[in-house]
Amino acid sequence: MNILEIILKLILAIALGGLIGLEREASQKPAGFRTNIMVCLGSAMMMSMAAGLIKGSSASPDSLIRMAAGVVTGIGFLGAGTIIHAQGAVIGLTTASTLWVVAGLGLIIGAGYYIPAIIFTVIIIATLVAFRRVEEVYLRKHIYRYHLKFREQPELLSKLRKLSFHHGVRLEHLNLKKEGSSMVISFTAVGSEDKEQEFNEAVLDLGELEEFRLD
Repeated sequence: MNILEIILKLILAIALGGLIGLEREASQKPAGFRTNIMVCLGSAMMMSMAAGLIKGSSASPDSLIRMAAGVVTGIGFLGAGTIIHAQGAVIGLTTASTLWVVAGLGLIIGAGYYIPAIIFTVIIIATLVAFRRVEEVYLRKHIYRYHLKFREQPELLSKLRKLSFHHGVRLEHLNLKKEGSSMVISFTAVGSEDKEQEFNEAVLDLGELEEFRLD
């Protein structure tokens, strides 16, 4: 295997892993752009290395299978780290499964199956985007529009994002502006009715809240 072929594989891994990472980043998931790139890149590099060792020695082709199995097993530990328990709910399963799938994508690239890798990427992104809409419409997902006014305080946005992640509510279309000594924040929250109620109570406990309006 020549160096140009390896470089091509790594570039493709960065590009395809990055596309999936962009969708995860846009959805405000903990494993976003760089994480998905690194998982795909690492998997592609390890599979490329295994393929190169087989061609350059008398090693058995079974080495590729063992390498793939090792990557899939190892990525399980990384995926487990993205799953948390919050308020009796399990959060992060989609993120963990996406990392597992992206590792598989890297293995496909490293094995030299470029067209299937591109098709696989399209299917992954389509599944993440399309089925999120299905969840919102048919699986009791609700959309709420918030308008909040706080007395100015440091790290307010960071606190809101942590609350949304903790309670399993996704924030979208977030907008922030200053009005004198106050901060006006508007955003759309997507989640179940129960989670929305828990999120509301947590927002009210943030302190320095001057106005709370929900559409």
